[in-house]
Amino acid sequence: MAPGALQQRQMISSPTTTPQFSFTFNTNDNRASLPSGDAIGDITYQLTHTNSSPTSGESSPRVIKTHAEIRTDNYLLNINFGDLDRMRVTMHPRDMEKTANKYLLYVENSVKGLISGKFTDAQKPTMIKKLFNLMCLVSTIRELNNLLRNRFRDCGGTNLLIKNCVSKDPKLQYFSAKLLVECLDPGNLDYVVQHGLIKVMHVVQAYRSQEQSTVEQSIVSTGLLAKLFEHSESTCMRVIQLSGLDLLLAECRSRDTVIQRNCARALANLSLYGGPEVHNLMVLRHAHTWLFTLAFNTDVSVKYYALLAAAVLAADKTIEAAMVKYDTLDLIDPFVATHVPADLVGTDALGQGRRWLQRLVPILSCDRRVVHILAAFHFCAESEPSSQLRHGEISGTFRSISAVEPLKKLAGSLDDVTSGLAAQALRSIGEQVPRSLSQKVPLWTVEDVLQWTKSIGFGEWAERFVDNQMDGKWLLTLTEECLKKSLHNGILRKRFMREVDQLKQLADYSCIDPTNLNSFLQSIGSEFSVYTYSMLNAGIKSESMRFITDDQLAHKCGITNGIHRNVILNAIKDECYNFNRNIIDFTQMDTLTMHMESETKPLKNI
Repeated sequence: MAPGALQQRQMISSPTTTPQFSFTFNTNDNRASLPSGDAIGDITYQLTHTNSSPTSGESSPRVIKTHAEIRTDNYLLNINFGDLDRMRVTMHPRDMEKTANKYLLYVENSVKGLISGKFTDAQKPTMIKKLFNLMCLVSTIRELNNLLRNRFRDCGGTNLLIKNCVSKDPKLQYFSAKLLVECLDPGNLDYVVQHGLIKVMHVVQAYRSQEQSTVEQSIVSTGLLAKLFEHSESTCMRVIQLSGLDLLLAECRSRDTVIQRNCARALANLSLYGGPEVHNLMVLRHAHTWLFTLAFNTDVSVKYYALLAAAVLAADKTIEAAMVKYDTLDLIDPFVATHVPADLVGTDALGQGRRWLQRLVPILSCDRRVVHILAAFHFCAESEPSSQLRHGEISGTFRSISAVEPLKKLAGSLDDVTSGLAAQALRSIGEQVPRSLSQKVPLWTVEDVLQWTKSIGFGEWAERFVDNQMDGKWLLTLTEECLKKSLHNGILRKRFMREVDQLKQLADYSCIDPTNLNSFLQSIGSEFSVYTYSMLNAGIKSESMRFITDDQLAHKCGITNGIHRNVILNAIKDECYNFNRNIIDFTQMDTLTMHMESETKPLKNI
């Protein structure tokens, strides 16, 4: 095996092994038209073997040569990749198989040639740049992309790039780091984290420490950080300890769109893959303030990644207050109102893979509306028929990561936007969409209560509700004390009542609230709207509210929280004071008008 090759894989060197090919083309990737202005060259597939004998007591990499190579040793540098574009048009199975064999051989020859010293120092950066162009082109052909990246890793290519990250040749270092960004799929990323994280971070630190780092260098360093933050919580912490987060936030000042996109994507990945400790470090380093700035970017990807990162961080209760303070979450509703999920098709925000989506699933169940609405927006975009993932593949992915049930719960939500996005995602993957519920909860039937109960995960209670004919009005008057006889588990009771309280806050009471008492309670705080139905049921209306007492709130309206009663009474006093002051101001205005009219009458007579 060649030095630097992965130990866990057997290197493929025999031309008799023919892989089975089934290709998928991604027409949304904007790298598909990457130009290649190189001379034309062909590779024949009959092989001859050279350089197979060990030297200096160490096995030398065996460079596999073709007949075309025998004619010219420069074919690796001069080959043209135009046939990859033709593949996208013809898609003939035989042509695709030949093309795959050709480029698997090309990658193996190129990597082994670099390792064995076949190329001069001046040719090495050019050869690596050539491999970069190839990898960018095949990224639009899913299976070929995976085959070439695996062969690249198996031949020792990843290890070679890691070594070059600390090279003293600036061109070799730059093109190696650039190719590494393109090749960091999950397999290569695991290898880099285990065997070369320090060396890779060396190039990131070197580019930032230079007095005048170029835009191209910053694109590479932020691209590396975005990929490294997509590995695991422990890796995120290690990269932060190596100044990765500080270097990233310094790059957020850039005005280059690609750098900004890399920064926003890196922060989104850090939010998803980092745990509470990482999230707290992000707040301490003021990463959340940069998210607010990036969320105003005109580029859709930058804006979306920033909002997504803010939503994921807000789902962490330990830092929720810090996220709310900077108002980034307030920008989610305008984004969803002015964009459709299909707007993300063709951007790198989609097609991140199963592990990435799996970390987004818990966000669908977040209590904060704007957080789960953006998560629903993302899953809806992933399920778009024109998205980067195939319909059958994304359907299986949604089911395997347990995203279907949270989406069904949101589809039955009282919020029209949330339910619409979740329903669209479910329809796209062939799942049954629950019937949407009206926000007028006081008018709910027993069937409506049953559906809502199932949507919040209490389906086993459904039969009990049917037996007791429990409708929407019963649900709004329900207390935890009432549940003790039928639900003995105190934790489950509290969880169910938390869902009921959220329902009360979202409910539309206009059908039974002609004086708009609910609006007054919401003006005090959204959490006070849970008392709307109990106060209406007790005969309280807006015009009679100023006569209410603490005792009435406690016993007639069932408001057991003394602090909440005090807040409501103070708000009523303030409302009455403002009302009386307005009356006084109006009376004084009327008196002044009458006085002015009496003063002007003699003048009129004259």
